[in-house]
Amino acid sequence: MDAQALAGLKVVEFTQGMAGPWIGRMLAWCGAEVIRIESHRVPGVVRLYIPPASEDRSIQPEMSPWFTDWDAGKLFVTLNLKLPAGVELATRLVARSDLVIENNRYGAMEKLGLGWETLRAANPKLIAISSSGFGDDGLHPGYVSWGPNIEAMSGMAWLGGFPEGQGAMTQYAYPDSLSALHGLFAVLCALDHRERTGQGQRIALAQLETTVAMIGPEMMDQIAHARPPARLGNRSTHRTPQGCYACAGEDRYCAISVASEEEWRALCHLIGRDEWALHPDFATATGRRESADRIDEAIGRWTRKHSPHDAAKILQAAGVPAGAVQNTEDQYLRDPHLAARGFFETIPHLKKGTVVATGIPLGLTGTPGRTPRAGAAMGEDNASVFRDRLGLSEAEYNDYLATGAIEAPATRSAETQTRPED
Repeated sequence: MDAQALAGLKVVEFTQGMAGPWIGRMLAWCGAEVIRIESHRVPGVVRLYIPPASEDRSIQPEMSPWFTDWDAGKLFVTLNLKLPAGVELATRLVARSDLVIENNRYGAMEKLGLGWETLRAANPKLIAISSSGFGDDGLHPGYVSWGPNIEAMSGMAWLGGFPEGQGAMTQYAYPDSLSALHGLFAVLCALDHRERTGQGQRIALAQLETTVAMIGPEMMDQIAHARPPARLGNRSTHRTPQGCYACAGEDRYCAISVASEEEWRALCHLIGRDEWALHPDFATATGRRESADRIDEAIGRWTRKHSPHDAAKILQAAGVPAGAVQNTEDQYLRDPHLAARGFFETIPHLKKGTVVATGIPLGLTGTPGRTPRAGAAMGEDNASVFRDRLGLSEAEYNDYLATGAIEAPATRSAETQTRPED
């Protein structure tokens, strides 16, 4: 198999949630060796997500689909970082690595004895990324953060929802996704800089800022006009008509967004209102916006005669931007486009045999990525990492186990414990 784009890159993770782990997940998919440090004392919350437990199986930390989505392809070791020997081993792993990823609460790494100055002393060319909610300076470095409060403070929740209602959350950790993608880009920049200069550096990422940066036009509206932008629901300030229109079936919709006069004329023809295409009141987006309710009603009468996918096909054939409003069942079972592009990845799973997960959409045609496995238990790779990679003798390894610095690997349940080939 051809070498992957980041083969040879060595990464150590001290992470939780999504914002940090997803950086490592994408790097691992590109061929990097990513070692995730965990502890039985504080298991990662992602391991305990759906399905967290059942009456007959109890907690299944290898089975969480979120764990697969954000952590597949990595190596997993367990260390007690409350013990000096555990910190020593973590520092030795960092000393042989190119990159450290951490997204813990402000000051947590320093309290463990693994702050930036300590790690840089062990590895002068190290690159380290710290992804926190609010950064490590300013007024709120110690604020506790999670996706929803970042959405609220960034202004994203204000913009969501309809004019007559309250703001709305995205129902997903959107700021985590944004910060992971910004973090990945920052890491690649730092790696390139080190390649040219030999110098490492620390990346200090604030998730609030990566989220605010994504609503730049709305922020510029505030700066230019000294007022917050209006909450618009599914409508737009510059594309009219735009919305999600009810279709045949229960809770089924098609999204339509008209940007040009050519698209407007095509839409008018489809819905049987050719006279609107020439009407002076509808000649501009501003004019159409003043009659948006009337136009939306006419569009809705047409869309209700069709399924969302049929409506979208008809509109697209006429050159009108449109798409079925899909739920996850549609995307996984009914969307031929995602299937045709091979978006979903079938991954060897240490417990189930194989699992299907969302793909990593980086589009590397010359060095395509892959995920060698999922479903690793906590401490799954202790022996191979500490003995084969770090060079501990069997006696040294056993001594660290005996003292608890290396925590014993978890035992997977007996269900389908087959190990795929690496």
